[in-house]
Amino acid sequence: MFVVSAFLLVLGAWTYHAVESSLRELRAAALASTLETQAKTLALWIETHKTDIRRIARDPDVRDHVVALARIAARPGVAPAEYCGAPARRPLVGRVSAVLEEQGAVTFNAIDRSRRIIASRFPEYCGRRLTDAAFERDLAPVFAGETRFVRPLEQHERMESAPARPLLERPVTWVETPVRDASGAIVAALAFGEYADGEFAAILTAARNGDTGEAYAFDRDGRLLSPGRFGAGSSALAERAAAAPEGVLLDPYAGYHGRPVIGAWRWLPEYDFGVGVEIGAAEAYAPLRYLNIAFGVVFGALVIAVFAALATTLSIVRLRRELGLGRKIGPYRLMRRIGEGGVAVIYLAQHALLKRPTAVKLMKPARMTDVLVARFEREVQLASSLSHPNTIEIFDYGRTRDGLLYYAMEYLDGMSVTEVVARDGALPVARTIHILRQVCAALAEAHGKGIVHRDISPDNIMVCRHGGQLDFVKVLDYGLVKQMDPKLQTKDLTRGLRIVGTPLYMAPERLRDPADVDPRADIYAVGAVAYTMLTGRRMFTATDDLALTSQILNESPMPLAEAASQPIPPELEHLVMSCLAKRREHRTQRVADLAEAFDALALEHRWTQADAEAWWSKLPKAA
Repeated sequence: MFVVSAFLLVLGAWTYHAVESSLRELRAAALASTLETQAKTLALWIETHKTDIRRIARDPDVRDHVVALARIAARPGVAPAEYCGAPARRPLVGRVSAVLEEQGAVTFNAIDRSRRIIASRFPEYCGRRLTDAAFERDLAPVFAGETRFVRPLEQHERMESAPARPLLERPVTWVETPVRDASGAIVAALAFGEYADGEFAAILTAARNGDTGEAYAFDRDGRLLSPGRFGAGSSALAERAAAAPEGVLLDPYAGYHGRPVIGAWRWLPEYDFGVGVEIGAAEAYAPLRYLNIAFGVVFGALVIAVFAALATTLSIVRLRRELGLGRKIGPYRLMRRIGEGGVAVIYLAQHALLKRPTAVKLMKPARMTDVLVARFEREVQLASSLSHPNTIEIFDYGRTRDGLLYYAMEYLDGMSVTEVVARDGALPVARTIHILRQVCAALAEAHGKGIVHRDISPDNIMVCRHGGQLDFVKVLDYGLVKQMDPKLQTKDLTRGLRIVGTPLYMAPERLRDPADVDPRADIYAVGAVAYTMLTGRRMFTATDDLALTSQILNESPMPLAEAASQPIPPELEHLVMSCLAKRREHRTQRVADLAEAFDALALEHRWTQADAEAWWSKLPKAA
């Protein structure tokens, strides 16, 4: 228990680390993908605006009026009123105002080389100058021939003096392009302004995934250039962007709103701002929180289990002693363990008075559930109702003093077909026929009483030295039998449960529905066992039960003559392959007919006692 607990703790720590690493990788990929999408979308939006304003600046109705105003403003000693009130201003404002509505812009400016606004949608701005810093940063490249995008700015950040009544109350993004005269000389810059909380912010708002995810733009000082989901503040990503143009932060840090987040950034030097995407650390790593809770519960359960194990050690030791050699169950004394399954342990025992060797099947204490107890009882009751010599004989049934179920049956001196095939490979044709005709004889009695075995497999067919005969067959393990007579049929213990039995030898209809079984399912299993005996190999091979089930349901096995390393009589191959038909109505319909077919084949392919003795003589007397 202690070793298991330590192993589970180590496994839990490793699992937690693996999950954490995978989750961090997924978050990093998601942040990077969102950031890439935002950057590309913004770039597309900006370039579209650049294309639009270049087209507008080339419009003769716009260009000619701007050129006319620029020439007036260029006269020595001209007063602002001369170009602000010039005849060209009114048609320019009318033409551009119509375009502003189409572009979603709020205003426009025409600016000459001396930093003066020579035309604007708002007359209050005409004649005012841009600051030297704003001109050098934003407009000098425009007068050099570029079209520029200017990040969101307050009006006081661009102008030397602003009107007493601010007309642009919120930050504005600008797109600026050169205006050329007829000779191609740049005489002014045309600028369109759009509120930053409009389309610019809408592009970033689209990335608000979950309850805390968001994207925003920021400047070199960390100031948010688009509205934050949780108010205003300063982004910690600006400091990171100063050191590296882009990156991802997976360790939680304080977001602009003060709560822990993880995020990614990319600085866009061509636009002089950065884009950041963030998500709350609690939301991003929520699976880890649930995993912590689960591990806490598991750890607590382990602690309880360890103490429980310590408290029950003495009783377990006592129980093991009771299950050890020499224990007496009813009239039987256990001698040695000879087998074990998932539900029960089988012992070689001796009757106290008769001194007859007996096999006692004792149910495990941990498996004493209602379903398994009912299955165990049904196994012994139905098996004891059969009297065919090729069926295992039941001697006794009862409960131990501590309530465990057991039954006593004949002790068989032999080997299972699985062991025989593992030892020698494929069995001779004559021996296979000899064994299978006995299996069919036992099943014929069971089917005649409305009992379907449902678990015919090489493990449940014993080849024995019995009553002076060699290669005498016994059919074992009636734990999965089903009564077909509605008057006698009990509750189907497999309905609603997982498929129980040996999948390789299950008929397709049973794999589809464990309760949909009739005697033809046993006929399929006999064919599958015959295939294994004649070829020495599995009919299908797969890495797991799911793949095996798919093959059984959908694929045909290799023809018997091709799979076997010995000549297979055509009539035997036809008989075996007919048993393996996917649709049960295409199989041999009665096991009695199958037994008669094997009897007929046995006349031509005889397996004598001399043949059997030659094989058994190579084995020790006590198999």
